[in-house]
Amino acid sequence: MTASMRQQLAGLLELAGQMQACAVAADWDGVAVRRDTLQRQVETLFAGGVNPEETPELAEGIRRIIEMNGTVITHCRAARDAHAAILEDVRAGRRAVSSYAANAG
Repeated sequence: MTASMRQQLAGLLELAGQMQACAVAADWDGVAVRRDTLQRQVETLFAGGVNPEETPELAEGIRRIIEMNGTVITHCRAARDAHAAILEDVRAGRRAVSSYAANAG
């Protein structure tokens, strides 16, 4: 693998790690910014084509990025589900208040 390709892959892995850290910290803006940067850099990496001799090392790096992305997705889903539960509690409270107000009169 060329030094340039290694450097680009290392940068992608670093970004994926930062994105994962942001997800663990529930920094969703940080996740979004890094996701967009990661996507642009992946597109740039593959735009020039890949030498078949570089494929195994590149594939391993991409697998690691996919694993980190899976962790990010897991944290996103957990946060979404937690917020959905809170929202449902708020809705139930509003329904109770509305029902009380309708029957109090």
